[in-house]
Amino acid sequence: MIIHFIGPGGAGKTTTAIHLAQKIGVSYHDLDQCFLTAEGNISQYINKNSYSGYAIRNIQLYLKIRESLDPTRLNIIVCSSGFMTYQIDICPSYKKIRQEIESNPFTFLLIPSLEIESCTKEIIRRQLKRSYLDSSIEKEEKKIRSRFPIFIDFKCKKILTNDNPENIAEVIYTHLLDLIPLT
Repeated sequence: MIIHFIGPGGAGKTTTAIHLAQKIGVSYHDLDQCFLTAEGNISQYINKNSYSGYAIRNIQLYLKIRESLDPTRLNIIVCSSGFMTYQIDICPSYKKIRQEIESNPFTFLLIPSLEIESCTKEIIRRQLKRSYLDSSIEKEEKKIRSRFPIFIDFKCKKILTNDNPENIAEVIYTHLLDLIPLT
C-alpha cells in the first residue's frame, strides 16, 4: 500500500512524511529527491529539456519508485508539487496514474489553506525561505494560483498544514487508523 502526499511546494509534504514515516516505522520516497539523484538540478533540467520533458521524466521516476516497493508493506511517496497538475495527455500512462493517486484512500493533499488568497500568501512566504530555489514572488504566485483550483478539486483527503509537522503527521496517522490497523 502506498500513502501519497500531494500538494503545492512549501505545503510541508516532505517534512510531514519524515515524521509520519518515523511514527509508523515505514520508508518514505521523495520524488523531488529521486529526481535530483537521477538527473541533478531540476531547474537546469527544465531549461535543457523543457517542462514537458521534466514531467515525463518525473512520471518515469515515479513509476520506478512504485515498482520497487513491496506491495505487502506500507510506504509513503511524496509527489513533486506539480506532479498532479501535468497536462493529462503528457504521456500515455499519466491519466491512469493521476486517477489512481486521486482515488486512493491513502492519498492526502497537504495545503496551508482551502482559500486561494491565504494559500497563495503562505506558499509564497514558505517558498521564498528556500534559498536553493531559483524563484521569485511572481513565479511562486503564478504557480500556486494556476495549480490551486486543480488541487482543491481533488477528491482525496485534504489536510491543512498550518501547524507543526509533528502535529500534522499525527492528524494523518489518526486518519490512517480509520483505514488500517497500524498498531
